[in-house]
Order: sequence, then C-alpha cells, then structure tokens
Amino acid sequence: METINPILSIHRETLVDRLVQLLQESIFSGKLQPEMRISEVGIAKEFGVSRVPAREALQRLEKMSLVRKTYRGREIMKFSREEFRDISELRIVIEAFGAMKGSLNASQEDIDRIAAIVKQMEEEIPKDDLERRLSLNHEFHDSLVRCSNNKKLIETFLALAKQVRWALPYALRFSLSAERGYRRHEEIFEAFRKREADLVRQLIETHNNETLNRILAQMDVKA
Repeated sequence: METINPILSIHRETLVDRLVQLLQESIFSGKLQPEMRISEVGIAKEFGVSRVPAREALQRLEKMSLVRKTYRGREIMKFSREEFRDISELRIVIEAFGAMKGSLNASQEDIDRIAAIVKQMEEEIPKDDLERRLSLNHEFHDSLVRCSNNKKLIETFLALAKQVRWALPYALRFSLSAERGYRRHEEIFEAFRKREADLVRQLIETHNNETLNRILAQMDVKA
C-alpha cells in the first residue's frame, strides 16, 4: 500500500479522505480480500498515521458497507452469493438507466473526457496491469452515470457500486481478453456519443450481466 507521510499543515479531514480512498482502492483491486481482518493499529502502522484518522477511516468504510465489525474485530465485508447477486442486479438496472439518461444530457466536454478514458483503455491492452484496468473501468462506468445530472441517481449508483466492486477482479482475471473488454466499452461509448439512448441501456445491461455471471461462476468455484 501507499505510505502517507503526515504533515502538520494537512487538515485531519483531508488525511481521513485520503486514507479512505487508498483503502477503497485496495479493496476494489483485490489487495484486501473479503473476510480479511483490518484494524486501527494496522492501518496506522501501514500508512504512518495516528490511530485517530485510522479509526475515522474505518468508520466511514463501515458506513459504505465495505468493512464490518465482528466478534473478532473489523474485517473486509463479504456478501453471500445471493446478497451479491441482488445488489449487483439492482446496480445494473440503475446504471443502465443512468447511462441512458447521461447519453442525452452529456456535454461535449463530458464526451471528450470519456473518449480520453476509452483511449487509455486501448493503451492498456498490451500491458499486464490489472489495477490500472480496474481503475479505468470504474472511471468509465461512473462517468456515464454522472452525465445523467441526477444527484440522487448518481449517489444511489455509487453506493451500490462500492458494495460490489471488490469482486470485479474475478471478472477481469477470467475475462476473454483485455482487447475484448476494450471493444465492449468502445461499443458502449460509440452509442453514448451518438446519443442512442436505448442502445446504450441495452449494451450496459448486456455487458454488466455478462460480468456478473462470470463473477458468480467464480464464486461457485471458490464455494
């Protein structure tokens, strides 16, 4: 994990925000696995901070349903297969609607920004950097929904996405290829750019359901 060197001039809230971000990235990238124990002391030592911001960061992660308290202490959240499926299916519906709405509301600046993300996805094809692919994948999907300009829809989508993204490494590790994944995103973006709203919704649902099925298949193997 990245080490934080605290500076007295840094406001505590800013430090907590950064801790939360780094821990989220570790969960979403698979560095922190479901049911792995996590503690204030461990975080403080790992990132070179005091226990106060470490505690506040963990409390935020609890509210986001990424960490939970058990009789053994805190651990990374793990959903049952059924819980994961139910949350994922709801997320897919909300994302598809948000992206559809986003395609109609997106400004040229929005489209140019998403085009840059797609270009970076293409550049990552020959590389073996799963963490970078995950980051670009999240950025792409989030950007489509953010273009809906519907605050409640965006908040709901992001909250649901954060509950299930820890499992996405399963899908990327067992996907057909990085190039195939890029082509799927390129196809979605082309429909989005052309403001073909119904097609955007259909493509998002198909793509995300395929991803979900791969994850569920890997969960069955590990069960």
